[in-house]
Amino acid sequence: MATCDLPVPEVVHPSAAALHRLKELLQGDTTFAQALRATASTEAAAQLAAERGVQVSPEALWRHRGALVSGGLPTWRG
Repeated sequence: MATCDLPVPEVVHPSAAALHRLKELLQGDTTFAQALRATASTEAAAQLAAERGVQVSPEALWRHRGALVSGGLPTWRG
């Protein structure tokens, strides 16, 4: 019996894809970026992102808070 060695497409982690979409949204929508920075917690930030169609966990936001905008500054105070 022969095996078939088909290439496997790269699997993108859902959290990484969501963070990428969030970063694009932050770069393209200054009103959203200001609203995200004004949130008081990662839970509020995740809820705000969800309202824009980006499903990302508060934990993922916390881990990547300095990488979402240029300069490495925290994206929000929370």
